[in-house]
Amino acid sequence: MPFLSLTGNFGIIWFAAAGTFYFANINQEAAVCILLALGCSLLFVNLILKRVTKRPRPYEARGEMRDIIIREPKDFSFPSGHTFSSFAAATTIVRFAPRLGAAALVYAFGIAFSRLYLYVHYISDVLTSAIFGVATGLLVSYLYMHGFIIF
Repeated sequence: MPFLSLTGNFGIIWFAAAGTFYFANINQEAAVCILLALGCSLLFVNLILKRVTKRPRPYEARGEMRDIIIREPKDFSFPSGHTFSSFAAATTIVRFAPRLGAAALVYAFGIAFSRLYLYVHYISDVLTSAIFGVATGLLVSYLYMHGFIIF
C-alpha cells in the first residue's frame, strides 16, 4: 500500500501516463487532457478546497501517530488529492482509450484504497474526491473534444 500511494504522489503515475500517450503516439489529445485534468486537480484540491475546509487527518484527530506507516502528510485531509487526480486522469483516459482506461480506473481505485488503508484519509474524503475527479475528467475531455479548449 505505501508503494501504491507513493505512485500517486504529485500525480507521478498520471504524468507518466500522459508522457507515454504523447511520446509513444498513442493519443496526443489524451495526453493534453490528462495534463489539463491534473492541473484542475491541483487548482481545486491544493489551492482551494484543502485551505477552505482544513479538515485534520484521521490519525491527527485520534492522536494515533503510531498507526501511520508512511511519511506524515503536511496538508489537510479533505479532499484527497491522490484520489481526485487519479480519477480525473483515469476518466480522461477512458474517454480517449477505453481499454487502457479500464486499467487506469482499477489503478485509481487502488490508489484511493491505499489512502484509506494508510489512515491518512476518511472515507468521505476519498468518495467525494473520486466523484469530483470523475466529473473533472469528463468536463475537461468534453470541453477539449468540443473545441472549447484549444492546444
